[in-house]
Amino acid sequence: MAVGDMLGYGKWWIGSLFGSKAPLVNTLIIHYECNLRCKHCSIHSSGIEGMGKSKLSYEEITDDLKYQFGRGARIAYFEGGEPTMWSDRGKDFGDLIKAAKDIGYKNVGYTTNGTTKFFTGSDVISVSLDGPREINDLIRGEGVFDKLMENISATDFSGSIYANMVLQKDNIDHIEEVASTVRDNKKLAGVIFNFITPPPYDIALTHEEKKAAIEKIRELKKKGYPVLNSKRGLELLAEEDWSKKCPYHVTVFIVPDGSHFDGCPMQNTPSCKQCGFAAVREYYLIKRGSVSTISEMSSIFAMSKK
Repeated sequence: MAVGDMLGYGKWWIGSLFGSKAPLVNTLIIHYECNLRCKHCSIHSSGIEGMGKSKLSYEEITDDLKYQFGRGARIAYFEGGEPTMWSDRGKDFGDLIKAAKDIGYKNVGYTTNGTTKFFTGSDVISVSLDGPREINDLIRGEGVFDKLMENISATDFSGSIYANMVLQKDNIDHIEEVASTVRDNKKLAGVIFNFITPPPYDIALTHEEKKAAIEKIRELKKKGYPVLNSKRGLELLAEEDWSKKCPYHVTVFIVPDGSHFDGCPMQNTPSCKQCGFAAVREYYLIKRGSVSTISEMSSIFAMSKK
């Protein structure tokens, strides 16, 4: 990491210790459109994509990027829907990545199901991988696993690609298979594990199932599998109710109807009491100055590839 980047992140951390509420991460949910209908998708299960305004314009997104950068955010992540499908009056998703980099964001990334075009101007790409072929396709749709692997193989990308696995009833017994797939694919930097944050509720795991899964993941990490969750972050992943502990101000959100949130849009909802997002734990530890967590997470989630 460049000295300037280190100083910038250090300034943010020191400010947070003294009560600053400046954000570190700007998360932009740019639209709800998607080419898949995954079993665990809260957007699809709630039907929100069909209600009201479902896409941000180029101007709305760039205005938000500038505004939150001015407040202190230095990491930008684009989410959806499937963000790579976004377009607006001649602009495509690559224009959003470029805009974020031009504004000055140090690390720009996005999450994709991997079945569409990869945009390689970002620093990091998170690909959704929820099991070996038959399990992943059970959750995400027929042929999705093969298309994802084909696209990863064909992509020339100088940044980091990592896999994101959402643990739920259908894939809880396939953790090691996914970790092995990632370990054996030289284009993947590692895998980060999350639990499903309901809704939907019927495929969410029990607390005991979560504890057993975490123990399995910890064993794999000790054996050298490329697990990206920090050691301390895995310990905290078993704690479900983060309504009182969540470091809300670390990340800000904008959603397709234009609403802004200083913190997770799910706060103060029933979902908050069954939080499965690994990032919440990592933000909590980073804010508290965990040297080991900062060291483990920074190489992929804070650095620019340039």
